[in-house]
Amino acid sequence: MITKVFGPPGSGKTTFLLDVVQKELSSGTSPLNIGYFSFTRKAATEARDRAVEKFPELDAKNDFPWFRTLHSLAYHCLGAGTKDLMTASDYAVFAKETGLTVSTTTEGDEFIVQADNAILNEVNIARIRGEDLRVYYDKSQMDIEWFHFEFVERAFRHFKEKNLLMDFTDLLERLNDHPELLPNLDVLIVDEAQDLSRLQWRLVEHLEGKSQRCFLGGDDDQAVYSFAGADVESFLSHQGSIKVLNQSYRVPANVHKLANKIVNRIQNRQEKTWAPRKEQGVIKYYNRFEQVDISQGEWLILSATNYLLNDMHNWIKSQGLLFERRGQRSISDAILSAVVHWERLRKGKTIPFEAVQQIYKNLPADAVKRGYKSLRTGDPDKFYSLDDLKNNQGLLTDVVWHKALTKISDEKRVYLVSVLRRGAKLNTKPLIQLSTIHGAKGGEADNVLLVTDLSPKFAKDYAKNADDINRLLYVGVTRTRQSLHIVLPKNEQKGFRF
Repeated sequence: MITKVFGPPGSGKTTFLLDVVQKELSSGTSPLNIGYFSFTRKAATEARDRAVEKFPELDAKNDFPWFRTLHSLAYHCLGAGTKDLMTASDYAVFAKETGLTVSTTTEGDEFIVQADNAILNEVNIARIRGEDLRVYYDKSQMDIEWFHFEFVERAFRHFKEKNLLMDFTDLLERLNDHPELLPNLDVLIVDEAQDLSRLQWRLVEHLEGKSQRCFLGGDDDQAVYSFAGADVESFLSHQGSIKVLNQSYRVPANVHKLANKIVNRIQNRQEKTWAPRKEQGVIKYYNRFEQVDISQGEWLILSATNYLLNDMHNWIKSQGLLFERRGQRSISDAILSAVVHWERLRKGKTIPFEAVQQIYKNLPADAVKRGYKSLRTGDPDKFYSLDDLKNNQGLLTDVVWHKALTKISDEKRVYLVSVLRRGAKLNTKPLIQLSTIHGAKGGEADNVLLVTDLSPKFAKDYAKNADDINRLLYVGVTRTRQSLHIVLPKNEQKGFRF
């Protein structure tokens, strides 16, 4: 039995799937026989932890072996170890041998190192889509000579073979070749199914053959990762009964109307009828983002491409507002720690040694006695007061932070003074978040400001692949719980269309 669960924005798709887990456990299904696979490790871990909250007699670590990403499933079933996978240093050796520039990141599953190189990225997309390399190359019309493209693919393949190593796509390919290694499950649950690649779908199909009940959750209208190899067509065409969650707990009525107008332009989709919240909500249009007052409340500021947020970044900073972009605060955590803990000292409180170190890094030489700046005699396990630092660690000043911590640049000090004058709380998450629409999928806020300019590439894609651009716009407008503020594009031909 296969059920496809379509969850429009804010309709509680993940909650529905977690309820499936809880009902199965309540009816006596062993957690050892439940598989919950998600696009990110964080989502799978949260699903497991929610189950343990409901059934505290279960052990999160040992009783839920199949709450994983599909890459982690492959790693486990193949009996792989970290020695079997490409590391950052392996990629560095490969880059040196081939003359390529390759950067690496560790994302999602901590054992998987992902390489970032234009050619390797394109080769990988061909692999996860299951396409012949030459066919993919011809369709892509990339500005790389075929002989060079093919050379890099062959060199990378031979490098892995010679060193008995795998990359993260090899994990999926090898497990697909050995489906007998997959577990037999009573229940299979897959979240964010619209984001799976064709290679991952093959693995899901193998899992379905070894499972009694299957639930595939997703929303084809929010499929915005086709550029990275996601295959929404496989989700749409997959066999199974259909359940549409028909109530959004996020989107207000006026935004719902606009969202339906956008989504109905998508040619290939699953038809859905869903209701908004009772609140009407607000939609406002602007010619310039400077016309929007973002000084109060919670804000999510979105654009199609990261560089289009740069002007917004500078504008927000000029207003003395604290914000976060790509997970980083507009003032570094190190500087915030120094400022917050310095003022705690001045109020007669004690602070840990690590905070003292951060403060001393930002004090000028004449604020500390000679020989004390490195805190060589400090105790890492001790908490310090201002008097302790003056009497025993050479501190010579106790003036307000922006006069004391002068190693912080003038620009940052002026900005932080402006932030504090607005009454911002430095030890809480900023109320303003800047993000690309891709990065904000799954996120929400009371107020959303949508910058509707498009990069030249996206604007060009409108003509040949309007469905992907409309899905991106749909995701952007449906992040809001209350008000949607739309900044119209500078050029109508190079922006989202409403």
